[in-house]
Amino acid sequence: MKQSLEKRIILFSFVILSMTTLANTGMDIAVFRRDYIQEMELRSQGLAAAFKANIEKVLALGINIRDVAGLADKCREIVQSDPEMAYCAIKGRDGAVLFVSDSSFAQLDFSRSGSGEGEKGALNSSTIEGPKGTYYDTQTPVRAFDGETAAFIHIGFPQQVIDQKVHAIVLRSIIVFFAFFIASFALVVYFLKRSIMEPISTLLEGVTRISRGDFTTPMQELPVYELNELSVKINSMAAALETRDTALRDNYKELSATHSQLHDSYLQLEKLSLELEKSEELYKKLLEESGDAIIILDQNETIIIANKMAEEFLGYPAADFVGKHVTALLLLLKLENIQHFLMDIADAFQGNHMSREVVIFNSRQEQLVGMIHASCVTMGDNSLLQVIIRDVTKARETITNLEKSAAGLARLNRMKDSFLGLASHELKTPLTVVMGYADLLQSDLKDQLPAAANEMVQNISNAAARLDTVIKDMIDVSKIDQKQLDLKLELVDVNGLVEETIRELRFFFALRKQEITVALDNSLPMIRGDRTRLLQLLSNILGNAIKFTPDGGNISVSTSLRYLLRDPQVAGFDGVFSSNAGKEQEAFLEIIVSDTGIGIDPDDQTRIFDKFYEVGNIEEHSSGKVAFKSRGAGLGLSIAKGVAEMHGGSIWVESQGQDQSTCPGTTFHILLPIESLSLADGPAAG
Repeated sequence: MKQSLEKRIILFSFVILSMTTLANTGMDIAVFRRDYIQEMELRSQGLAAAFKANIEKVLALGINIRDVAGLADKCREIVQSDPEMAYCAIKGRDGAVLFVSDSSFAQLDFSRSGSGEGEKGALNSSTIEGPKGTYYDTQTPVRAFDGETAAFIHIGFPQQVIDQKVHAIVLRSIIVFFAFFIASFALVVYFLKRSIMEPISTLLEGVTRISRGDFTTPMQELPVYELNELSVKINSMAAALETRDTALRDNYKELSATHSQLHDSYLQLEKLSLELEKSEELYKKLLEESGDAIIILDQNETIIIANKMAEEFLGYPAADFVGKHVTALLLLLKLENIQHFLMDIADAFQGNHMSREVVIFNSRQEQLVGMIHASCVTMGDNSLLQVIIRDVTKARETITNLEKSAAGLARLNRMKDSFLGLASHELKTPLTVVMGYADLLQSDLKDQLPAAANEMVQNISNAAARLDTVIKDMIDVSKIDQKQLDLKLELVDVNGLVEETIRELRFFFALRKQEITVALDNSLPMIRGDRTRLLQLLSNILGNAIKFTPDGGNISVSTSLRYLLRDPQVAGFDGVFSSNAGKEQEAFLEIIVSDTGIGIDPDDQTRIFDKFYEVGNIEEHSSGKVAFKSRGAGLGLSIAKGVAEMHGGSIWVESQGQDQSTCPGTTFHILLPIESLSLADGPAAG
């Protein structure tokens, strides 16, 4: 064992030293290679920059670069001035090589290099495969007198130069590696033998003596502090073991006497058990036919009787728990809070009736719920506890499922509201950036983009605008739910709002060839309201009418003054009005929007104003020659309802049902109060 541990530690030290040294050497070589490549690229860029300055001076005179003489010779001079450079070439904007230091490099594919149009001062480099190997190429643009790029200067050096430098470093690193590794490993082995293995051998010998019963021979001191402390503790343990061994011998006789007493007690308990068995026969006859599980406990809380129903309900044969303390059964059934249950049993023995519901697990590990009733029965001088367990698992599952369903629905509703607010605000910022850049591309950069790209940008802008509308609706719904929608109250002409809304939607009426009929009551007074929000309400309602009315259908809008009875004791405004006498009569402005569309089912009419609710299971409905998708965000009618109620009004719908063939139509009623909306009786005003 000693040699095995020593070998493992030496092998571990060998592996760690090897990995550390190799990793460090490898990183040094990688860093050197990277730095040397950067140095060569900077040298290439410096040569190119000087060459570029000379050429641009000539080009500033208006001379074409192709007409400048001596550029090929200048390229050769640059290569000769730095022996590690392989070539110098000048490439035109069309990619053709104009001048090169060596004709053998004229066939290099310089198209792999960058455009050279990057930021000023940026290093534009790449690798090029040539017939003689790989070259690192740097590209520098040359500007004409008008600032346009006239050509590109390419200066490159072969990868072979880098490899030669790296090979020299690798050879030196290998020599250093072996020298350092041998010295380090020798020190580790010496330290291991001197400071670890020898003290461990001493400890092993001492422990072996103790294991053989020799507690009198102490261990010697060790040079290592921690191992010496362990030696001291082992000596203390040996002294304690010697003392305990003596005490065990002294107590052996006492244990023998105690065993005899326990045997006598066992005989007494056996006699008592025989007496209880006689009484058990009597109780079994009365309890076997019971429909509930019944268990009888004696004063010692020992189970003495259990009927067949107890065996069936608990899933264990009576032999597994009869004659044992009730705790054994509770542990078998995995009952929680056993101590509290035992306290209830003790309280029941005092004459207090116990009734509680518990969760247990039968022998098949099925979770059951039982209702326990326990009462004390006195028989002479003895008291017995009758425990009746009724199976209420199915009833509890039904109640639990109903509670979970209700809690789940409430949680989903909170999650939906939370997601609505979070998603709308989190999407607003990136969408603003998308729309801003799309507008920039359409305005300032439109001439620089191809026609296909302009069309794509337009599609992006249109899609972003649609998404912006959805997000605004989500924000409005979130504000309505949180009662944070501010109204900028002013005097509003509702008839004018209706006409303005129809003008905005005139294009869609014409597209669908639908006829719009308007009947406005010119005697209507102006009301106080938020003009923008009321326009939003009317646009959502009319937009729905256009969407679900077939081509060539009719849509009508009318306004009128109505006096309705509303119970002043009812908080809020839900659109339900009373005709009973003795209640306040109020004046309302009513807007009715009717269409000859496909209609709405009665089951859907009470839910169409809910957030994200779409009518029925319709995936698409046919309207004349055009098929329109009915699915949307499901927020329009929810916002319309919120705006109406924030103004102290109401909105509801009437329809005979949904049918695409007969088109029974739909009518929306909007009521707005004539009396002024104020801070005292309405939502917050801006």
